[in-house]
Amino acid sequence: MLNGDSPWEGGGRNAVKDERFFQTPAIPDFLVCKSARAAIFRALFQKPAPHPPVPIMNVVVENLPNCITTLRIEVEPDKVSKAWEAVTADYTRHAKLPGYRAGKAPRAVIEKKFKKQIREELEKKLLSDSCREAISEKKLRVLTLAQINDVELADDKSMKFTATLVTHPAFELPTYKGLVVPMKSTEVTESEIDESLENLREQAADFVDLAEDRGAELEDYIVVDYTGTIDGKPVHEVFPKAGKPLSGNDDFWIRMTPEAFFPGYAAALVGMKPQETRTFVIDVPAEFPVEGMGGQKIQYVVTLKEIKTKVLPALDDAFAATVVKGKTLADLRTLAREELTKQKIADTEASKRSALMAQILSQVECELPVEMVRTQTRRILSDIVRENQERGIADEVLKENEQQILGTASQNAREQLKGTFVLLRIAELEGITVTQQEFNQRIFQLAARYDMKPQKLLKELEKRNAVDQITEEILTAKTLEFLASNASVTTIPAGA
Repeated sequence: MLNGDSPWEGGGRNAVKDERFFQTPAIPDFLVCKSARAAIFRALFQKPAPHPPVPIMNVVVENLPNCITTLRIEVEPDKVSKAWEAVTADYTRHAKLPGYRAGKAPRAVIEKKFKKQIREELEKKLLSDSCREAISEKKLRVLTLAQINDVELADDKSMKFTATLVTHPAFELPTYKGLVVPMKSTEVTESEIDESLENLREQAADFVDLAEDRGAELEDYIVVDYTGTIDGKPVHEVFPKAGKPLSGNDDFWIRMTPEAFFPGYAAALVGMKPQETRTFVIDVPAEFPVEGMGGQKIQYVVTLKEIKTKVLPALDDAFAATVVKGKTLADLRTLAREELTKQKIADTEASKRSALMAQILSQVECELPVEMVRTQTRRILSDIVRENQERGIADEVLKENEQQILGTASQNAREQLKGTFVLLRIAELEGITVTQQEFNQRIFQLAARYDMKPQKLLKELEKRNAVDQITEEILTAKTLEFLASNASVTTIPAGA
């Protein structure tokens, strides 16, 4: 909501719509129908039209695990009777029946003809209004109404029902203003500048054929053709999960380091000259990730085609001019210092916020809504799998580490959700809100990113019930900025 009054007193939300953090449990299918009870779910989370509140005779609150709260609500019989009279009178005024002019049908005829509809309308009004009044009275922070059941509307007009709610987790906020966080100095050292320039030289390196007549040595770069077999069969045929690269490749570049490819692989190639072929056996490490391969022996036949040496450009004014046109080496060092300083400041600000949240969350223990944890875990799990697949990790390897990945995703989901609830509580206490201008600005930014018209993007967000997600992202970011502005930093000297 944008700087508006919440429909719940006590800081609740009108509905759970955040696709990343606040996924509501689905309404059971048997409630999704054109009935009065289904309408309750819609009406309860809409701003009500002004009307006198329905007095609640009794509300019994029961807090259950995992942020579930039940309300056992009893409505006074005389108020039920008055509501019945009002609904019936409305039907009498507008109902059209054969043989009667509009509004002239006898009340008894109306009640008999429209008894079911009157009862449904009565339930819709009383259940919705009573829930709203009870939530306000008990100052509950409601995420969503899960269900209404045990509805009893007796002939004597007494009414009872039970509402099951998903609520914000209960917790005590620790001190969150005036926190102190240790941060590394943003001062840039000469050695860091040297390292930055050395990285630029590495990026501009050239690889040339070895000039001298010698065999391959460690730290050389070589180009080879090779095949790998186990008991005469290609490795990937014996262990499909290992992948084809272990079975062979042509024109394959290897940097001759002790751990390249397999431990001992590069050592077996030392001394080889171009066009030479060598056969040797590698023992697969016990911790190799493909099940069953640890301890196996792979026979490799390698033909060395080229030996390359890496040539770095001289660190001088000529090199500086190739990096930034018209600049000298001294200019390049100055630019490197400026860029490193900007990066350190940005990293420090990000680290500051992470450290603040870690410090606060370490003092907060609370239960979380189960369905929200499940939804967020699935989302994080999907991201982890996609990122690893993009890095070339085989699905088989991911499957073998499924439990570890799932545990990581679940833990991250819980921390993210807890952090969001903490920030929302702080925002509530500090009166931090989202202005219409801030919301519009974010919509324009997203529209530019996705090359869409802002109006079209907003309609798409509304269709997906994702508008609250945008608002909540802005709100939590503002709250985190508030925490950072109210914290102080102790500087850790550079190099410490």
